[in-house]
Amino acid sequence: MRIAVCDDDRAIIEQIEEYIETIHDKSLEYEVFFCAEELQRYITEQDEVFDVYILDIEMKEMSGIDFAKKFREDNANALIIFMTSHSQYVFDVFETITFDFIEKPLTFEKIKKVLEKTKKYLGVAKKSFVFSYRKNNYSIAFSNISYLEKEGRKVWVYTTDEKRYQCNMTLVEIWSRLDTETFGLLNKSLIVNISKIEGIIGENVILQDGKKLYLSRNYKKELKKKHLDYLRGKV
Repeated sequence: MRIAVCDDDRAIIEQIEEYIETIHDKSLEYEVFFCAEELQRYITEQDEVFDVYILDIEMKEMSGIDFAKKFREDNANALIIFMTSHSQYVFDVFETITFDFIEKPLTFEKIKKVLEKTKKYLGVAKKSFVFSYRKNNYSIAFSNISYLEKEGRKVWVYTTDEKRYQCNMTLVEIWSRLDTETFGLLNKSLIVNISKIEGIIGENVILQDGKKLYLSRNYKKELKKKHLDYLRGKV
């Protein structure tokens, strides 16, 4: 898991470095940056993106939020985690599709918990829905699937890049290839990726791209629980 840590306070950077080293997890690799401009130059010059960005909001030149908004124009999948001393920013950061929020002062437990949550999420996100159709084999990462729609024997797989794939499966076969914590039923014919839900309003599920999907009363309680668990970081 590649991590970029960006804060203009050297003491904070050293604190996070110490915490990551204390965790003793060889799968964690990190680079540190002392301003958003430095991080932006590194991404451009090295043509490299990280899995996770831990950003201070209140940096002197370009703020963490300004960097994230610009970064999101080209990268929708990397996870962004904001740090701040002021909790009033918590509502602003979610405009940039934020994975998590850490309130200062930092502690070892806060950093350890957020990295464990991140690592678990990425482990799930790298899994794929594998299927065949007309002698062609497909593998679509769970993180790229918005929802699946069943029409008789036919199944349509809708992705975040607005593509649609067809396969022939029963519901039992579909669920055998999906993660039951990552996906949830809306009704007898629709399965949604929990991480793509923007909100649940009445009998509609609103996706992050603005699309509305019908949510049956019989499935509402279970779906709301899964969505809440996801927001709480249990998934």
